[in-house]
Amino acid sequence: MANYYDILGIKKGASDKEIKSAYRKLARKYHPDVNPGDNAAEEKFKEISEAHDILADKKKRAQYDRVGHQAWKAGFKEGAPGAGTGFHWSSGTGGRPFDGYQNVHFNSGTQGSGFGGAGNIDLEDLLGGIFGGRTGRRPRGPMRGQDSLSRLAIPMIDAVRGAQKNITLTSGGGKLETLSVKIPALVREGQKIRLAGKGEPGINSGPPGDLLIEIIYEPDSRFSRENSDLTIDVKIPFSKAALGGSVSVPTLEGHADLKIPPGTQGGQKMRLRGKGLPRTGGERGDLFARLKVSVPTKLDAQGKELVESLMSYEK
Repeated sequence: MANYYDILGIKKGASDKEIKSAYRKLARKYHPDVNPGDNAAEEKFKEISEAHDILADKKKRAQYDRVGHQAWKAGFKEGAPGAGTGFHWSSGTGGRPFDGYQNVHFNSGTQGSGFGGAGNIDLEDLLGGIFGGRTGRRPRGPMRGQDSLSRLAIPMIDAVRGAQKNITLTSGGGKLETLSVKIPALVREGQKIRLAGKGEPGINSGPPGDLLIEIIYEPDSRFSRENSDLTIDVKIPFSKAALGGSVSVPTLEGHADLKIPPGTQGGQKMRLRGKGLPRTGGERGDLFARLKVSVPTKLDAQGKELVESLMSYEK
């Protein structure tokens, strides 16, 4: 059985940055929106998401490392520090032992917090509720449902200008509900949009939880990306590299004119400020044009003579 580190393709001692990078790369590859109708890709995406949810949380990761993968998947985790001799039993449904949202915690001590603001849940109460037994205790009152998490891949341009998207909630392969999600302009990757009341149903007529939509960016083949900055390769003719001029550069919103100074060298990067991806504070990163000088491949006699006349100017 592959553990969460193997699923993400990282080592056990991986840093937070390595975990995030591995997750992003795999999520973009296997996301259902990128692989419509591919059940294998959908299952792989669920595995990747589950592994990231655990390893990206330092407390969950520490517990996971201590108890091991098999025990974790079986639904048992050792108690967190300060929880006495308590342990955790997962109440996740649909074959998901633990997803970071659907957990019931109970302790043998009298200290510590319970769940959902309802105080400690007694073991006898919990097992009685699961197996239909009668414990003689009064039923618990209404409890709010858990929050759910879903991920939505959007084109980079929609992250800049905003958009309206539909997301379909499914369970066991069956369609449940299609929701319309408003994507605000300048939304950052990893940012969560909350849909109130669209999470797990409440207990004993309690209110439902919320649905959290985590935004991820779809890759754009034109650009390479580093955080909120983008880089694109732009070809310029030899004459403009030598004499200067302007070229049209593709951006997320269309094209922008870039001034080329005389004597520009191949491989040189030029910055277009504020043409990258959203960053914290409502600002945007930059777009870098990496210039590729296009050299003529076919010259007639006159062309060769002209090029030869330039040799005296070479350094």
